[in-house]
Amino acid sequence: MKLKKRLSLIILFVIPLLSFGQDIHFSQFNNSPLNLNPAQTGFFRGSHRFVLNHRNQWASVTVPYSTFSGSFDMQLLKRKFKQDIIGFGIVFNNDIAGDADMGTTAGNISLSYTKGLNKRNSHFISIGIQAGGAQHKFDYTKLNFDNQYDGDQYNPNLGNGESFKKDSYSYLDFSGGIHWFLQKQDQLIFNAGLAAFHLNQPGLSFFDNKDVVLNTRFVAYGNAIIGLNKTTEMIPSVLVMQQGKYNQIVAGTDFKFIMNSSPYFYSSFSLGTYLRNQDAIILKAGMDVRRWNFGISYDFNFSDLHPASKYLGGYELSVTYILNQVRQKRVKEIPCPIF
Repeated sequence: MKLKKRLSLIILFVIPLLSFGQDIHFSQFNNSPLNLNPAQTGFFRGSHRFVLNHRNQWASVTVPYSTFSGSFDMQLLKRKFKQDIIGFGIVFNNDIAGDADMGTTAGNISLSYTKGLNKRNSHFISIGIQAGGAQHKFDYTKLNFDNQYDGDQYNPNLGNGESFKKDSYSYLDFSGGIHWFLQKQDQLIFNAGLAAFHLNQPGLSFFDNKDVVLNTRFVAYGNAIIGLNKTTEMIPSVLVMQQGKYNQIVAGTDFKFIMNSSPYFYSSFSLGTYLRNQDAIILKAGMDVRRWNFGISYDFNFSDLHPASKYLGGYELSVTYILNQVRQKRVKEIPCPIF
């Protein structure tokens, strides 16, 4: 049982410390705007936006890694001609994994300022900041230790003989970013952005080890909306993230098919394929129904873990609701980075 105990402690403490460069991530990165860039706060066509994201992965290998995210943002203040906007938002994330329910719960407030660069409302730049806090914890009572075996079987009533200094810690967190939007033609739109999360590099250790920090995560992304005809759009996108010695590149294309372009009864569906470098192929589908957007995707894993995962990664769901939204095809007074 000593071997099992050592393995449990390695999984509980060593692996999280080795992977401290890894934040939560979503395959549908365009459908989680406040997690992508604080500068996207309030950057949409409408008055209020609600977003929910859920990701479940590695169920074929171990206890599933489960991630939930919820955000709300709004346009707090608009200046004349809607060219300057102050956005406000909040975002909550919860990530949990493993037998000991090790995970992080975080809450952040976002503020942004969007500046119109021309009088046609076709060129914008936005800057944003995000600040909040997080708690990282685990539940060691859900682990089994050799002291809890009475010689014949496991007895949960026996003490585990362990003394953990602490099972949680909290930290403050600060992030920032910039987002750019340009509508070049009626059927050609560009978006791009840069962001940096955990600018203060908070400590990340159950043992008060000041040398272990949460590295700054750098994000760069871009996409385009290319109208192929009146009812079909091609949307290529790319995301690049780097955190410590870890990096991630996701690239692919969605095709959107518009069924009803009426401003009040807008509806469409989309299909897409993406590739995450050295990790997974992502298949995506989405649907717009008036003010609602629904997204679903699945990651097929082909990394070095595939013998255990059997090429199965995880599914992801997203739901977006925009209040007071008027969908007018190609009329972009206030741009919408969620497609």
